[in-house]
Amino acid sequence: MNTLFKNRTSIGTIIARMQVPYLTESHRNMIKTIQNRHQRVVILLGVSTEVSKSNTFPFGFRRQMILPLLRVHDVILPLLDSKDDNKVWVERVDNLISALLSPSESAILYGGRDSFIPYYKKDGGVFETQELLPEDNDSGTELRSIASTKPPIYSKETAEAMLWQYEQLQSAGLLVAPNKKPKKK
Repeated sequence: MNTLFKNRTSIGTIIARMQVPYLTESHRNMIKTIQNRHQRVVILLGVSTEVSKSNTFPFGFRRQMILPLLRVHDVILPLLDSKDDNKVWVERVDNLISALLSPSESAILYGGRDSFIPYYKKDGGVFETQELLPEDNDSGTELRSIASTKPPIYSKETAEAMLWQYEQLQSAGLLVAPNKKPKKK
């Protein structure tokens, strides 16, 4: 089977975190490349149960950021991290993708630099993988660091986002209530 036909009869699957304040040209190019290769694209966005500087943006926020780039039959799904058990994560990936496939389809999983690919293969992932080399080396860590040094510009939406984030952190027990001192260990 030639590669062009194979790609057109398989689902192109991007597994990424995209924990950035905005999509870079690398992200946009990656999505466009996979769309050009495949009739359907699935983006599995890594989701953590922990809030940290490297896991700042929730799934819904990142989904909104990506959605304008997608075609009507492309899909974005959350993929829960499994920090301590890679085999569980691999099973999760395979089950999510398998549920989307018709009997005549297969899937190709795409990752970038420092991606999931070696770990997926090591723990028995069943789908084909391909590494995409970015045109530039935008680092999500660097983008978050730069964005975190800029004071926000006032808007109603910015104020609402700050209050929402505060409530999320407080409900998760990650903030110390006013007038209370942190417990000493």
